[in-house]
Amino acid sequence: MKVHFEEKTYESYFNNELDLKSSVYFPPGQVLEGMLGFDAASNSKNRKLWRIVGYPFGVSPQFSGVNLRDVAQELEVELERIIQSLPSIKANLLFQYKRPEYITTANGKEWHHWNKEYYRYHIYAEQHELLLRIDKSFGDKALVLYASPAINNLSDLVDVKIKKKIIENSNFKKASALNSHSKNTYIRSGTYSIACSQPERLEDINIISKLEFFDAKHDLNNVTFFHNTTNIISENMQNSKPFQYLMAEYIDLKEYELVYSHITMKIFREVTGIQWLLSI
Repeated sequence: MKVHFEEKTYESYFNNELDLKSSVYFPPGQVLEGMLGFDAASNSKNRKLWRIVGYPFGVSPQFSGVNLRDVAQELEVELERIIQSLPSIKANLLFQYKRPEYITTANGKEWHHWNKEYYRYHIYAEQHELLLRIDKSFGDKALVLYASPAINNLSDLVDVKIKKKIIENSNFKKASALNSHSKNTYIRSGTYSIACSQPERLEDINIISKLEFFDAKHDLNNVTFFHNTTNIISENMQNSKPFQYLMAEYIDLKEYELVYSHITMKIFREVTGIQWLLSI
């Protein structure tokens, strides 16, 4: 059975704690959107909508609108200021969060590997192939990881969240370590897992040590780093029809590189569910 909490809850708690532990900045998302001052933009002459928001004008409200390109131009300047004002970005982390099943009986196909209760999540071929392409493209400049909780109920999840031990109670696996496997299983965090179909024991990974390793290799300014990351993501999403379809709506904004990069990573997350984080 699935663990008794939503994946989004675990993801939120995990991100908050990682922020505290390693000064992580989250583009695109609430932090950046908050800096820009709004979350959504629209141009509408729908009288019902105007009444709902408190301005019951006629068909042609006095707010005639502004050109989206003018908005993008203003945002481009502000985005560059924000990104350049950040401490130097040192590493990329891309997490694919997994909500596991918690297997409690000997009927579980992998029970004989553990002979006790264990966690299991599925590795989906199409999703995994994308992670591997991204991992190969970034090389040793990024970590592409699966992250899954070693917690099976909401009460315990909240408890470790309060104690700021979500990361300590998670199991991590590099995407590249799970090639040819359809499932990954584990009983706790911080040791190893057994990947299936062909059983293989996998060593744990120390995220903080990896961040320190990346720090020593950092040699790009923030804007260049930002552009390079989104270019790699775009190249790896060329075969994704949903991604290409959504990006086509913003093709007129491509000249505003930082705005377009922000849009790219936002749609990347919407389509794939992969969380992109930058360590600074």
